[in-house]
Amino acid sequence: MTLIIGFIVSHLGAILGGIVAAGGVLFGFVTKKNADTKVAQAGQQVAQAQATTAQAQEQVAQTNNAEAQANAAAAQAGAQATKERSDAESTVDALPAGGAAQQLLDEWARPGEDAGRGGAGSAGQDPNR
Repeated sequence: MTLIIGFIVSHLGAILGGIVAAGGVLFGFVTKKNADTKVAQAGQQVAQAQATTAQAQEQVAQTNNAEAQANAAAAQAGAQATKERSDAESTVDALPAGGAAQQLLDEWARPGEDAGRGGAGSAGQDPNR
């Protein structure tokens, strides 16, 4: 037994050095794994942020597309309204003087009414005129 104790005492520096070295290796291993975990978590957060950015860009693109379609439809409707107004003005200009008013009265008259042409008590007409 004294031989074992004598061996341990004589090599105590080497044994303690080995224990400290093993502890350092273990500490380094644990620290590296912890750092790897943090790097992986940061990478995952970056990937999530990139996915969110891609979704936002897709929504912006869809909104821009819808806006462009709405603008095109509005421009087409405006062009159609301008054409219809031009056609109506051309039709009115082609009628003789007072013909447009008479045509409107004829088209808007209901059967059995005088459409405001001289009847007493007609709506919108002054009977004293």
